[in-house]
Amino acid sequence: MDRNVDRRIKLRDLHVFQAAAETGSMAKAAAHLSITQPAVSYAISELEHAVGAPLLDRSSQGVTPTVYGRALLERSAIVFNELRHGISEIASLADPEVGELRIGTTPPMSAVASAVFNRLVPRYPRMRFELTVGPTEVLLRLLRQRDVEIVISRLASMAGNDDLTVETLFQDELVVLCSKRSKWSRRRNVSLADLVHEPWVFPPPTGFLTGIMRSAFEEQGLEFPRATVTTACTYSLSVLVGNGNFLGIHPRAMLTTPNEHPQLTAVDVRLPTTRGAIGLIALKDRSLSPVAKLFAQSVAPVVEDIKPKRASRAAPGHTIRKS
Repeated sequence: MDRNVDRRIKLRDLHVFQAAAETGSMAKAAAHLSITQPAVSYAISELEHAVGAPLLDRSSQGVTPTVYGRALLERSAIVFNELRHGISEIASLADPEVGELRIGTTPPMSAVASAVFNRLVPRYPRMRFELTVGPTEVLLRLLRQRDVEIVISRLASMAGNDDLTVETLFQDELVVLCSKRSKWSRRRNVSLADLVHEPWVFPPPTGFLTGIMRSAFEEQGLEFPRATVTTACTYSLSVLVGNGNFLGIHPRAMLTTPNEHPQLTAVDVRLPTTRGAIGLIALKDRSLSPVAKLFAQSVAPVVEDIKPKRASRAAPGHTIRKS
């Protein structure tokens, strides 16, 4: 392929190509972009000529990306995300109190992000934040695609993630959740064996937390309890456990925001082997925007307020590069 291909690719053509691929139709892309259909066809033809490969399969039913088109779509999404990142950074440099930050967090760690928002917004009311909540593997993919700039998550393993940098925030462990009205909320020195035959709400069997909890039972020679209800939804978990006789599992950090889950408490059963580091994750070779730097600097005092009391201070981790 021509080494000068980057000089011939126009952002406008990439944008038109994205619209056609997403809508599956030249006509729909034209309507979406408020241009003519011949202009859409011409832009995509120019782009195909520049890269030297067909990007769309055309049929009477519409258009679909080829294998070359899918590869370009993935990379072009990064290009436009980086461009938006640059524009936002310019705005922040011109006015430090203005900026936008996209953050990814797992459901229990959304409490950390929310606490930082509450700290920053009164001081910087024109800042904007977009919070994406999901499992760690999804968030790391979004991070690499530049759809989010920072991720807050439990750090299972950083093996194979040499492109990422991590700042450890604190250590958290799993707890067994019950309703404050449950008999288990009043008992002390409970063992896992006491809870095996209770009704449980578990995340999906392939979920990260389920695997950790399964190991905790097996290490004590116990059979893993049968899930009465399976859900990945934190809200459903809190409702089922808080209003009934169900038990559930969740990181202890969930209980550091009692106003969000007023009916929940932890059963007095120790799960020391479930402890793990919670960290702030970013791309190693991507400089943080001014808003992201400010967010990162504001996490430490927030963590001191919401850090689980039984969790020990984390050992120093790698520091996110802020240059």
